[in-house]
Amino acid sequence: MHAKGNGIYERKFEHLYARNITIDSTCASYKYFQHVEEELRFDLTFKPYILNIARRWLKEHTPNKWKYKKFVRVIIHIRQTVFAKPRLVEQGWTRPSAEYFHLSMSYFTNCLRRVQFVVLSDDQTWCMKHLNATNIVYSSGNSPIVDMAIASLCDHAIITVGTYGWWAAWFANGVTITQKNVPRIGSLLSKDIYREDHYKPDWIGL
Repeated sequence: MHAKGNGIYERKFEHLYARNITIDSTCASYKYFQHVEEELRFDLTFKPYILNIARRWLKEHTPNKWKYKKFVRVIIHIRQTVFAKPRLVEQGWTRPSAEYFHLSMSYFTNCLRRVQFVVLSDDQTWCMKHLNATNIVYSSGNSPIVDMAIASLCDHAIITVGTYGWWAAWFANGVTITQKNVPRIGSLLSKDIYREDHYKPDWIGL
């Protein structure tokens, strides 16, 4: 069975035939499991040793001045290199700008007293050059599963494109900021992803 697009919710998948079926789609919509989301959060848990590594990393990167104070962590997932390819940009994938991150980070720092930003990225050089924040740390050398566990221990999220960032935000389960210009209107990608299907309704586009 085929879907209209990888990020488009298909009602026909709600009632499948009682036989073997191949679904040729990523099914990247929260609507497929919104009715069992709490059960899914119970089932999708990290192994204790992975959580221990993630907790230890976060503890080691806690600002000394905050060790005995309350603060929030915001995971920032930045996927730069893959979607910067001309072919993908032409399709409608939008490379995040420095302005997007400054605006998104200000969303939290303007209303919260203590915020630590935790960055997961495939281009840390770009991040260190363009992200300006007093309390910001970069995950380096951790496996993808440990990084995802780190995301799950954060309070809120700022994400770019891709399913990894989507799930990082889902695990953080707080306020989530997304790029409002993804997919680009009128692009090929806009026929493959509908924002109202792909992103949860309470996620904020900036």
